[in-house]
Amino acid sequence: MEQPKLTLETRIGVRLSGLEGRDEIIRWVKESGYIVGEVIAVHGAEIAGFDDYDLLVISWDEWKKLKPIFPIVEGEKAPAEPGVLRIICCPSHSDLSPLGQEEMDEDTALLPYPLDRQNLLFQIKALLERRRKWGDLRYRLKEREDVLRSISEVFFSVDHEFRYTFFNEQAQKIGGKTYQEVIGKDMWETYPFLKDTEFYRQMHQAAVDRKIFISEYLGPITGGWFEMRIYPSAGGLSVLFVDISARKKAEESLKKAREQLTEANANLERAVEERTAQLHAVNERLEEVLYSIAHDLRSPLRSMQGFAQAFVDDYSAVLDDSARDYAKRMTSAAVFMDRMLKDLLELSRVTRTDLSLESISLAESWESSLILQEEKIRSTGACIHTPAELGQVMANATLLVQILANLLGNSLKFSRKDVRPEIKIWTEKLENQMLGIYIEDNGIGIEARFHDKVFRVFERLNGADYEGTGIGLTIAKKAAERMKGHLDFTSSPGSGTTFRLRLPRN
Repeated sequence: MEQPKLTLETRIGVRLSGLEGRDEIIRWVKESGYIVGEVIAVHGAEIAGFDDYDLLVISWDEWKKLKPIFPIVEGEKAPAEPGVLRIICCPSHSDLSPLGQEEMDEDTALLPYPLDRQNLLFQIKALLERRRKWGDLRYRLKEREDVLRSISEVFFSVDHEFRYTFFNEQAQKIGGKTYQEVIGKDMWETYPFLKDTEFYRQMHQAAVDRKIFISEYLGPITGGWFEMRIYPSAGGLSVLFVDISARKKAEESLKKAREQLTEANANLERAVEERTAQLHAVNERLEEVLYSIAHDLRSPLRSMQGFAQAFVDDYSAVLDDSARDYAKRMTSAAVFMDRMLKDLLELSRVTRTDLSLESISLAESWESSLILQEEKIRSTGACIHTPAELGQVMANATLLVQILANLLGNSLKFSRKDVRPEIKIWTEKLENQMLGIYIEDNGIGIEARFHDKVFRVFERLNGADYEGTGIGLTIAKKAAERMKGHLDFTSSPGSGTTFRLRLPRN
């Protein structure tokens, strides 16, 4: 839509018959930069060429002849493009009573005669500025209407009596009726099946509350899902339907997928629980078998050990050196196997015994472990560094002493030759209410390639040079885990080893 020209080039027509000063008025207007022309003639109810002008300056006598060609509809100018503006020049003796109030619209100005130049030019500018704003508003309204008419969503408006005032192309397509068929018609009579529906109730509620209303709605015409937005205005209600069928389908698919995933997770959890129960039962049976074997083997093993020792004692005088060496090896092997069976029984006990955790003084448990390793401490001349305060932990008293004694014994056993063993213990508070217990030594250390083997059963990294069955650290780690703790270490060859035991704090 082309906007009207509202510059100083606006054409102004002049018809001032019966009034003096016509030439002077034309000169004033021309000097202000407007294009001025004189209206040719008036023939009855017609004026030649008045449509060529944007504004008319006319006398009162001429206006009485012209006013029939400026139609008035119900007190408002006919809805059309901007009409001709009027400045009516009225002599002081003029009778203005014939000029009805309905004719005094925004396009008309009355000026007393004789005219004042400044007043005339001011009224011209005021009328043209008013027309500019009116034209700009009309342009924007037309632009908005074109957008609403062409959008891909259903949009319509109704007045306070629910008569259609706007009905866009998508609404016509979905509703099956043309613009001409619905405009001005009652929507409930146009679409009777909408009565007594949730949509009917929501429309009336929005009209009463005068608030924006948003809801999801299953369309009775297409069967698809829509998001309905009702916008109250001074003239009634505007309604926008956004097709959300694809979104609802996606939501339904997502809901089904979630249900299937939930069901799959539940099935997986049940399968894991069943499998865990089976593994637990198998482990219990294996532990029972291990305990039974270890327990039952000790009796014949002790008999073998006793007979071997008796054989050496009774017949050593008649045995040569090779025979005595064989008998000694048999006795040592029996002793080692007995120690291994004892450690296996201890590992089984740690694994199977029901535990009760209580607040334990770490200092008291450390003192008990020192007593258990007293002989090794004395024989190695080890120096033990113990701080004044170690804190409290939640643990099982027996298992805690066993862990500390095993770690202490490990540090004493793997000391460096010709170097006095030094062992330090200290603690620090960790996150999640845990206490870190550190036992550090200056021993031979452990190569990085063996770190993942330290806690395995029967792993003896230095078996040829050091005594032991390779089960002690396994027992310590298992005991720590059973008390809701953890055991690990850091070590490097020649720099010693630091074991870190983590247990819950009191």
